[in-house]
Amino acid sequence: MNAKANAPFMLGSNWSRFVLSGNRLLPGSISISDKRLLGLDVMLEIRRKEGQTLPISVLKTLGRNCSRLLVDPHTDNHQDLIDCIMMGSSLVCIDHRAQFKELQSAHATSQNIVVKLELNSEMLENPEDHLARLETLSDMVGELIMVKTRQPGILEEWWIDLPRSIRSSWRWIMAPAEGEKLPLKNNSRIHSWALSGDLFLSDL
Repeated sequence: MNAKANAPFMLGSNWSRFVLSGNRLLPGSISISDKRLLGLDVMLEIRRKEGQTLPISVLKTLGRNCSRLLVDPHTDNHQDLIDCIMMGSSLVCIDHRAQFKELQSAHATSQNIVVKLELNSEMLENPEDHLARLETLSDMVGELIMVKTRQPGILEEWWIDLPRSIRSSWRWIMAPAEGEKLPLKNNSRIHSWALSGDLFLSDL
């Protein structure tokens, strides 16, 4: 696929988290061609309306300009994931609610697929469905999973109550709404953190 996908990634490393807006990245409103991206491992969220195609030219540019690129294309279609990888993405996310055949097809095609769990407060109150899903998927697909939140406080509470059997079945990429690392206990299986992109730009 591409050389970046197989390049070493140190456990405990950080992704700089951005949302795509046209040809710019938020926060910071920086260009996708900004030279500051060359030294960054970037996590890119592409918020698409239903039926909207992938921004192929953007993915090509970022695939060249970033050290590594983790893409959340908001999809449950494995072909979208393969397109992202072909454009230079190192890792690509697929929704945990995708059909089993889509999840299996994605992981059969590439080792660089990440299951995504977008966590909200309702899922904290009624965790049975998504926990059962994670338990089932852990025997079907690869071991990388990203947990993303848009409300502060949710990730810490969820992690405390997460059954040990599920926690130990995955390698976790944490993308908290707080935009910074959280003091999570039992963190030996945490692969990396996706943190607010402006934190990284201020150091460049």
